[in-house]
Amino acid sequence: MNKKTITGQFQFALGKVQEGVGSVLGNVQLQRAAQRRQMDGRIMHAVGEAQDLIKRSLRQRAGSV
Repeated sequence: MNKKTITGQFQFALGKVQEGVGSVLGNVQLQRAAQRRQMDGRIMHAVGEAQDLIKRSLRQRAGSV
């Protein structure tokens, strides 16, 4: 796990909380902002996982040469 993966998970969770608050308050703008934050978190998490996968692949490849 790298920093982007962890940050992405945190942003997603924060967006979930924010969406809940927006729902309770009936604030549609807050809910939409929360959904954007969740999507940003998902993207960041996926980028972090891709980076980790590439690093592992390169290490394995370097070890087998």
